[in-house]
Amino acid sequence: MRTNASTARIVTTAAALLPLTLALSAPAEAATVPGGTVAARVVKIVDGDTIDVVRGTTKIRVQLLGVDTPERGRCWSRAATARTAALLPPGTTAHLLTAKTPGRPPSHVWNAKGVHVNRNLIRYGYGKAVPSKPDDRYKSLFRAEQAKAKAERLRIWSGKCDTSTSTPTPSPTPTPSAGTDPRFRTCAEANAAGYGPYRRGVDPEYAWYQDRDGDGVVCER
Repeated sequence: MRTNASTARIVTTAAALLPLTLALSAPAEAATVPGGTVAARVVKIVDGDTIDVVRGTTKIRVQLLGVDTPERGRCWSRAATARTAALLPPGTTAHLLTAKTPGRPPSHVWNAKGVHVNRNLIRYGYGKAVPSKPDDRYKSLFRAEQAKAKAERLRIWSGKCDTSTSTPTPSPTPTPSAGTDPRFRTCAEANAAGYGPYRRGVDPEYAWYQDRDGDGVVCER
């Protein structure tokens, strides 16, 4: 069968758009670091959306771009800080994509496993998506991730307050994973540290815990 010029153009255009479509639909745990980032060593987690890193011999305080986590002392602030600490353990490498703004510019941050930390915090309800002009390349993606977190009523969208009296910490010897849950012994421990729920076919952590009622969701909060 002969292919006319119009059909060929449609096929070529669709093929060109495919990588972009896949990138926008990739899960928040997808291990990809874009070009143009610079590597730095994590030295401290200040709070959910602020970290200290070292490049060479220079210590830099980095504000995560496009996400706002609860301030210290407010509901879910401990959980957000613990989440960021689990994603960016001190001593590991962070990949920074810094906005071109005056002063101390904020950054998009990927961890050593390629997890986009800003996006991950929004997707799982640890922080809100906020305007990030002039660098708003991920604005639509962040809004979409926030919509999912709100629909699932995760953490800051749950209408509840995290009343934990101690800052949860990840396991010292986490099992290699998609870069999120450090694999607790039980769902109760995962929930206490601010993790869950996990859904069949969506979250890799689903396979780690027992779905007792067979509803396709584990570690419900």
